Amino acid sequence: MKKLIAIICVVLVCAVAACSKPLIDGRIAKNVRYHTRDYAANPNQLYYAARWALEENGYAVAKEDLPQGTVITTWQPVTSDSHYMKVFDRKDYGVTGSYYQLKIYIMSGGGRPKVRVGAPVKTIVANMMSSGVEEKKILDGIGNYLRSANPNLTNLGITE
Repeated sequence: MKKLIAIICVVLVCAVAACSKPLIDGRIAKNVRYHTRDYAANPNQLYYAARWALEENGYAVAKEDLPQGTVITTWQPVTSDSHYMKVFDRKDYGVTGSYYQLKIYIMSGGGRPKVRVGAPVKTIVANMMSSGVEEKKILDGIGNYLRSANPNLTNLGITE
């Protein structure tokens, strides 16, 4: 009887230990699409506008480099509209247990400064792509931050 109990205990321990090891590691997808807009502001103003837009949308900054013009957020869980995968030539949205982060690049030179925003995803699912919703929220937030409090509206348009 003691041998049977010992064998059962050994089998249970082996079964539990075998299930605790990860079999697949998530990878960062290489197919990142960047959304770009140019603004009538200097790079320093764009940096502060980007920080404000991230804060307004609930993102925490993981890494920033003002001289290089980069801001990178922490990893966030994928939402139901932020990323999709292509299944039978259709976009399949859904929460997949994947994570994404926003990468913002502020580029100056050659006219008006530009802001590029991309959302690389870390996933075990193949062909996961960003829908662009989160990137556009940040670009819109930058525009809102830079907009004048009292714009001048005339028959020719708006001047700030």
